[in-house]
Amino acid sequence: MTVDSDRLDRIVTRFYEAAIDPDLWRPVVNDFAQLIGAVSTHVMAFDTARNQETFGFLETVDPVDYETYVHEYLPHDIRVPRIRSAPVGKILRDPDFWSDEEKLASPIFNEFFVPSRIFSITGAQLGMEGHMTWFGVGRTEEIPFSAQEVSAIARVMPNIRQAIRIGLSFWHERSNGRVLSDLWSNAGRGVVIVAPTGLVTHVNAEAEAMRGAGVFRLNRNRLAFCDNRLAHEYTLALAALNVSNPQVSTGMRPGAASGMAGAMTAPDGQQIGVRFLPVLDGGGARGSMLVVLFVPLSGEPEPGPAEIAQFGGLFGLTASEQDVIGAIAGGIDMADYARARGIALDTARKHLKSVLLKTGSRSQKALVRLIERFCFMRLR
Repeated sequence: MTVDSDRLDRIVTRFYEAAIDPDLWRPVVNDFAQLIGAVSTHVMAFDTARNQETFGFLETVDPVDYETYVHEYLPHDIRVPRIRSAPVGKILRDPDFWSDEEKLASPIFNEFFVPSRIFSITGAQLGMEGHMTWFGVGRTEEIPFSAQEVSAIARVMPNIRQAIRIGLSFWHERSNGRVLSDLWSNAGRGVVIVAPTGLVTHVNAEAEAMRGAGVFRLNRNRLAFCDNRLAHEYTLALAALNVSNPQVSTGMRPGAASGMAGAMTAPDGQQIGVRFLPVLDGGGARGSMLVVLFVPLSGEPEPGPAEIAQFGGLFGLTASEQDVIGAIAGGIDMADYARARGIALDTARKHLKSVLLKTGSRSQKALVRLIERFCFMRLR
């Protein structure tokens, strides 16, 4: 059978598209199978530590039957240690896994492969740490693949290996992201998880609602801010995250993004605090992510004494002026504050006027927003 080289090149490109979109794996491996005259295709990434499959499927086989194979047959499959001991990427044919006698005596062959009509299995182990990884193809009859067809399998194998490696990295990022997201979702905080590449891998329900309200945008699965200052902070945070990847030169030190934060006013007037939290996997970009946390400041606890003291120190406020700040942050009326402190209302107002002047706030409302932003950025 003659293999169309141009079509094969197009298929290789699609493997990398499938790396970041798992739904594309089945169509592309089916196209490859058709190209070389195969019928079934098997993609597997089995986590050996957790004893569960991270990602995988056996096309043309009922998913329930495949689950039965993974849980009941795979642990006893005599081919597995032989496949794992073979060189990474080396093309193995059916006779390389087992002899005819072993095959015919095997319950796996007779109870699974024969009913599923999978024969002439040909493929390679992909050699990824912590996983049993495999890509293989099969036919419905005992007809070996030709030399040209085997050559086509060998040609795509490095690309499949790299695509699955990328896919596993995204899987870990999404998995870790879901865990982090759950920590904040019940508190009404929006969480967006961004991979080192800049692609968004997870958006929780609160963040999705904020996106709908115009707090941020997603353009081609990339996060974008209308606020120029936040957009700049986000760019710096993502660059700092990539310091963990030795292939990316950013000129920043590792962890430089830690604590980056800002605030913005949503289209509905609500104040939203935004924090950029890098989660670095010291071994490289694999598993690293940038957590972008959106916090409605109206729902945050009132600033405590330590936060008020830090805010006052930043603007050179006196003790009396800091007391006024505490009252403003707590929503206390100036008249009530003056009575509680045993001072004249005019004195309290003078303290407030001094605070507005020192902080550059044009109004009491602007002062409250400044306090909220500072306390969110510094201590929360």
